Amino acid sequence: MSRILVTGATGFVGCHLCRRLLAAGHQVVALVRDEQRIPANLRGQIAAVRGDLTDDTSLRRAVRGCDAVCHLGALATAWDPDPLAYLRLNAGATGSLLEAAKDAGVSRFVHISTIAAVPGTGTRGHGTAPGSPTPYAVSKRISEALVRQYAAAGGNAVIVRPARVYGPGPCNDANGATRMMALYLTGRFRFVLRDGGARGNYVHVDDVARGIELALVRGRSGAAYPLGGQDITLRGLLETVGEIAGVQRRMLTVPVPLVMPWVHLGLVAGRVGLRPRLTPAWVRYFLEDRPLDLDPSRRELGYAPRSLRQGLSETLHWMMGSEGGERNGHRFYEHLAARPN
Repeated sequence: MSRILVTGATGFVGCHLCRRLLAAGHQVVALVRDEQRIPANLRGQIAAVRGDLTDDTSLRRAVRGCDAVCHLGALATAWDPDPLAYLRLNAGATGSLLEAAKDAGVSRFVHISTIAAVPGTGTRGHGTAPGSPTPYAVSKRISEALVRQYAAAGGNAVIVRPARVYGPGPCNDANGATRMMALYLTGRFRFVLRDGGARGNYVHVDDVARGIELALVRGRSGAAYPLGGQDITLRGLLETVGEIAGVQRRMLTVPVPLVMPWVHLGLVAGRVGLRPRLTPAWVRYFLEDRPLDLDPSRRELGYAPRSLRQGLSETLHWMMGSEGGERNGHRFYEHLAARPN
C-alpha cells in the first residue's frame, strides 16, 4: 500500500481517480482549498490537507510522507480575465510541486497534462496552419517541459495526456463534452461549425482514471502517454448520443466566418464580468483534425479504453437516472427526465 498525494482531487477526473486508488488499497492525501468540496462518499477515506497550488508551504506539507504524487490540479477554464493565471496555477505550481516532491524523496510523480498540449497540424478543410495555442495549452506545454527536466535529472516522473473527457460529473469546463451532450438532448445545442470533418478523440472519465493508475505503476520515466478513447467528428458524436437516447435533433452547419465575430464579442463581454465559454484560439483548436494514436499506452501501460458507444450509454444512463439527478446537485440534467421528442 502506498501513500499518494492527489492534487485536483475534488475535480472531475480527480474524484474518479481517488475512488480507484482507494479501491486498490492506497492511502490518498488530497490538497484542497475547502474540505467540504470532497464528495460525501469520499470524506473520511481521504486525508485532506488544506492548501493552495500557489502556496509552497502547503505543497510541502501535503507531499510529506507520500510515496507518489498524481498532479491533476490546474486552471482548466476556457477563459480567464488574467491570461497569466494559467502560467501561475499550472506551470508555476507544477515546478513548485516537483521541487517539493524531490525534497521529500517522493519515488513517483505522475503529471496529468492534456492532448491539447501537443501542437496541431492545421485546420482540416480550411487550408490554414495551426493558430496560436490557448493560454491553457501553453501552460501545459511549459509544465511538461518541467516534468521532462525533472526526469532527465534523475527524478521518476511520467506524463499522461487525456483527450476530450466525458462522463458522470459536474458540468464544468473540464466536463464540457458531457454538458454539450445534455444541451443537444434538450434541444439547446443545434449548431456545429463547418469543420471539414475534423476529428477529436473522446474518452470516458473512468478510462482516464484507470490510465493514470496504470501510468503510476507501469509508466516509463520521462515518457508521455495519450489517454483517449475513439476518434470521431463532433457531428458524429452528437448523432451517436441521439441514436442511443432515441432523441434526434437537426443540426445546422455554420461557416466559421459567421461564428468568429460572436466569439470576439464574447471576449469583450468578458471585460464587464460575463464569462465567455469559447475563445478564437479554442475555435481554431476544434477545427484541427486530431486523431489519436493510443499504441504507446496500449503497449507500455496495458491501457484498454471502453468503446465510445459503451461509454456514451453509461453516461446517458447516469444522466437520465437518479444518479444524475437532484441528489447529486446536477440540476442541469432534470430537463432530460421528460425524454423530449
